[in-house]
Formats: sequence, structure tokens, C-alpha cells
Amino acid sequence: MELTKKKITLVQNITYMALMAAINVIFVLLTTFVPVLFFLIVFVLPLTSTIVTLHCNKKYFPIYAISTIGLCLLCTIWRIDDTIFYVIPSIISGFIFGLFVEKKFPSFWTILVTTSIQILFTYVSIPLIKLMTGRDIVEVFATAFLINEFEYLPYVVPCFIFFISLAQEVLTYFIIKAELPKFGYELKDPKQLPLSLMVLLVSSSVLTFIFAFIYGPIAYLFSLYGLVLSIYTLVYLILERKKIVYILLVATFIVSIFLFAALYPLVNKPLGLLLINIFYFMEAIIVLINNYLLKINNKDKMK
Repeated sequence: MELTKKKITLVQNITYMALMAAINVIFVLLTTFVPVLFFLIVFVLPLTSTIVTLHCNKKYFPIYAISTIGLCLLCTIWRIDDTIFYVIPSIISGFIFGLFVEKKFPSFWTILVTTSIQILFTYVSIPLIKLMTGRDIVEVFATAFLINEFEYLPYVVPCFIFFISLAQEVLTYFIIKAELPKFGYELKDPKQLPLSLMVLLVSSSVLTFIFAFIYGPIAYLFSLYGLVLSIYTLVYLILERKKIVYILLVATFIVSIFLFAALYPLVNKPLGLLLINIFYFMEAIIVLINNYLLKINNKDKMK
């Protein structure tokens, strides 16, 4: 059976999905007996679900999802929290990733949206596991990493979930990227930063400051979104190779450092690091100037 060929018949679909489900079960079992291998499972599960979505008929995906979850629950009946925490969120995010690829969504948005879905369902699984098994999965991980007594543990949790979820989707993207042309798929990013990205960058900064007064850990989660958006935006602006943009970036960076240093002593611990969102906000203004004001000015000169 060719693993990189689109499956047409029912037999081909079922056989291929059975193979992927078996791979998932094997990794779940490995993680159950050797917990340190959880890094393998969190990276493999979204990938297998994405591959199934792209290679098989969509109407058969529920069969794959139900059989994978059922087999994982059956094989690890003494540790069903592994299936709830690892398998279910990864199957959902992997399926959405595959759909976005088929619809030719830009790669950045595909990664960002599926990361958000992974985070959402991972968070939902935490109280569900505690309700069903009585185990606190956060405490389990904190003990494993020797930070269970850490004063700011609630702030570490969203950061950990965010980076693991992001790493899953990024790895999935880079592994399947080379195979996409074989199926007529191609992920492209727009040549110009869309207005929606700038709005999202500003929104993440605003929500960060709002939740800093409501619930600090969630403020850090929004700040991490801002970090990813800021890095993507910064790379784009640098590649523009415009002298005025470089000058604005340097000026913004210097101003942000002075504001950060002046305001940091006034902010309660451990929320001081959230002041980095000042730079994100200013960066969004630079995008507005570059994408619209400078180009409008250039058009007027040409006329």
C-alpha cells in the first residue's frame, strides 16, 4: 500500500486508517509505560490525524477518530487520562489542520488557528480528567518537572500548553509540506500583511492588559499569542527592506525599553513581563504606516 497516494475505495480508506490508528495506540502505550516519552506522542498524534484527513475520504474520518479513541481507551484502561489529554485534542486539531490545507488557507493562519483549537481542548480535558479519574494532570506534570512547589505555577501552565500546542502544529506543517504538491495542495502566505493580523496583534495586547487585572495566567496566554504574531510581523517588516521601516523599528524598540524599565517597578509580580506588549502595540502601528500610509503617499507621488 502506497502511503502517499490518495485513498479511493472503502477498503483502502479503512486499511489506511487502521494503520494510523495502530500507530497512535502504540505511541500511547509507550507513553503510559515510559512517561518521559510524552514528547513523542504530542508531536505524532496531530500529524497522523492530518495525514488521514488529507489521504482519506472525509466521510470516513469519524470511523478513524472513534476507533482510535476507543482502542487507546481499551489499551490504557488503567490510565484513561492519557487518551483524554493527548489523543482527543490532537485528533480534532489534526482534522482541522487537514481541512485548512485542503481549502488552501495561508500557512500562518492554519498553524495559529489549529494551535488555538489544541489549547482549547487541552484546557477542557484538565477538569474532565479530574472529574473522571480524580487525578490532577497539572500536578502530575508539575511533579514530573520538579516545579510543584513553584510559587507561580499557575502562570507556567498556560505557557507550557501554548508552546507544546504550537510545536505540534509547526512540526505537522513542516513534515507534510513536502508532500502537499503530490495532492495538488499548496500553502501560501499573502505578500502583504493583512489588516486582520494587525487587528489581532492589537487585540492580543489589549486582552493581555485587561486579563492582567482579572486573571494573570490567561493574560500570559494572550501575551504569548502577541509574541508569535509580533515575531511573524517583525520578520515581514525586516524583509520589506525599507529604510523608514528600519528607523521606526529601532525607535520603537528603544522607546519600548525605556517604558518597560519605567513601568516594571510599578507592576505586581509576576505581571511585569507583560509590559513587553507595549512593543507589540507599537509594531502594529508600524504595520499600519507601512501597509497603508506609505503606499498611499507613494501613489500620490506617482500621480
